[in-house]
Amino acid sequence: MNASIERNRSAYLTLADAFSRVGIDRQAAFLNWGYAPVEGLPDEVPGPEPAAGSNAPFERLVSELIGPSLLDGLRFADIGCGRGGALAFISRRHRPLSLTGIDLSADNIAAARELLDGRRVRLQVGDACDLPFPDNSQDVIFNLESSGAYPDMAAFLGHVHRALAPDGMFLHGDLWPRHMVANFRQTMEDMGFTCESFRDVTAQVCRARELMPSSLLDRLATQPDMKELRDYFAAPGSAMWNCLDRGEIVYLLTRWQKTGERAHVMDRARLNTRSHDIEVLIAEGRDLAEKRSKWFPFGAPRRTAKVNILAFPHAVAGASAFKGWRHVFAPDWQFSPVQLPGRESRIGEPPFTSLAEAVEDILPLVTPYLDRPLVLAGWSLGSKVAFELARRIEEKGYRIPQLVVTGVCPGPHEKLPDIASFFGGNDIETRLRILGGTPQSVLTNVEMLGTLKSAMKGDIAMAAGYWSEAVIRAPILAISASEDELVSREVVESWRGRTSAAFDHVRLEGGHFLARDEGEKVALVIRKAVEAQLDAMGFKEGL
Repeated sequence: MNASIERNRSAYLTLADAFSRVGIDRQAAFLNWGYAPVEGLPDEVPGPEPAAGSNAPFERLVSELIGPSLLDGLRFADIGCGRGGALAFISRRHRPLSLTGIDLSADNIAAARELLDGRRVRLQVGDACDLPFPDNSQDVIFNLESSGAYPDMAAFLGHVHRALAPDGMFLHGDLWPRHMVANFRQTMEDMGFTCESFRDVTAQVCRARELMPSSLLDRLATQPDMKELRDYFAAPGSAMWNCLDRGEIVYLLTRWQKTGERAHVMDRARLNTRSHDIEVLIAEGRDLAEKRSKWFPFGAPRRTAKVNILAFPHAVAGASAFKGWRHVFAPDWQFSPVQLPGRESRIGEPPFTSLAEAVEDILPLVTPYLDRPLVLAGWSLGSKVAFELARRIEEKGYRIPQLVVTGVCPGPHEKLPDIASFFGGNDIETRLRILGGTPQSVLTNVEMLGTLKSAMKGDIAMAAGYWSEAVIRAPILAISASEDELVSREVVESWRGRTSAAFDHVRLEGGHFLARDEGEKVALVIRKAVEAQLDAMGFKEGL
C-alpha cells in the first residue's frame, strides 16, 4: 500500500479516537476550517441559517465554494467527504438527483453514515487518486480540504475530468503554496477545464480560525499523538496559521467547468510537489512562530485585524509597560507591544546598540501585514524606533502607516535631554527604579542588574547614535506630559516638521512615565485618533 495513503488513514484514525475521548465524536460533523466575512472583502453567498449554530462557519465555507448555483437534479459527489457534514448540509439546502461520498478513512465513513442515517446518500471507502466512478457519471464533483494529503494530485485531477459529464463542474477548495498557484491554474486549463471562479479566501479562513473556541482545541491537544493538532486545525499562532497569515500559503476556492479534452502530455511534476512544499513552509513557519512570540509576547500583527498597532516602550522597559492599554482598543484591533532583546522574557539576549539595526530586524516581521492599516506608537526612546520604522516602510515603497505616535520624546533632530542628571548619576538600581517594571528580585540580584545595565547602555547608545531630519508622509500624533521633568513641551512640538501630513500635539496631565502609570489615558487618545483616521477611510466599526 502507498505509504502516504497509510499515513493519511492513520491520521484520521487518531483524530477519530481523539474526538471520541473528549466526547464530541457525534458533534464533529465538519473537518473544514470555516469561513468568516472580513470587512472590505467580497462574499458570494448570504450568511448561514440561524439554525446552523456552532457549525455556521463550516457551512458558510461549503456555501462559498458552491456559490450561487443550485444543485437540484444533479449528480453530486463529495470526494474526501470526511464525517459527512457537507453532504448533510447539501441535502438540506438542495435537491440533487444523487449524493455520493468517498473517503479514505473507514472511521470517517462510519461517522458519516451515522450522521446521514435515513437520507439517500451513497457512502464508500475509496482512494481519491483512483476514483471508483464510471466515465461521465457525475455532474458535480466537490473536494474541500482533502487534496493536500493526496500522493498524486495529477492522478486525482485526471479522474475528476474522466468522471465528470460534459459541462460538469469541479468545485475545489484547499491550500496552495503561493508559488504554485499559477501552475495549478495552467494545469487545470491544460486538462480541459475552464475557470468559472478563482478566489483567494485566506483572510476569511484565518478570521474563522481566530473565532474558533480555544477550549475545544486545548482539550483535543491533550490526547495521545495529537502534538501537531494546532497545525492540522490552523490554530492562531500555529506554524500553519502563520504561513496563511503571511500569505506564503493561500486558501483558494475555485470552480471549474469541464469544457474540453485533456492534453495528451501533462507536466505531473507541476502539482505533485505540493504536499512537500507545504511541509517545508510549515517547518519554516515553526521557526517564525517562535520568533514572533519573542518579539510580540502579547500577540503579533495579523492580516485579519481592522488595524495593527505596534507599541515601542521607553528605555530598558519591556512589552509589559503597555499592559494598561490593551483593553482600551476594539477586539478587532490587534495591539502588539514589542519586546526588544535584553529585557523581560528576552533578558538573556544581547541588546541592540544601533536603532537602525533594531528597525531592520523588526521590518520583516511587519511587512506581510502592511495591506492593513498600521499604527506605530512609541514612548520616549520608542518614539524614535517608531519614526525610523515608518521611514523605512515608506522608503521601501510599502503602504504608509496610518499614524505614527510619538510620546514624551524630542524630535529625531533635537539634542538629547540630560539623562544622567535626570536618573541621579550612574546608579543603575536608581535608574531602574525610576523607569519601573523591574521586579524587586531583579533589583537585588547583582548578576541580573549587570544584564539590565547592558540593556540600558544599549538603549542610550541607540538614542545617542540616531539623528534624522527625514520627513515622512504618515501623520504624526505627538504627546507631551504636563509634569515631565525630562522632555519639554517645546521639543515634543518639534515633531511637527517631521511629517508632510497632518500633525497633532496633545498635552496630558502626568509625568514622563504616563504611558506606564496611566496607560488607559494615553491609549484613549490614540484610539480616538485612529478611529478618526479609519472613519476618513470609510471603514465601518467591527469586522
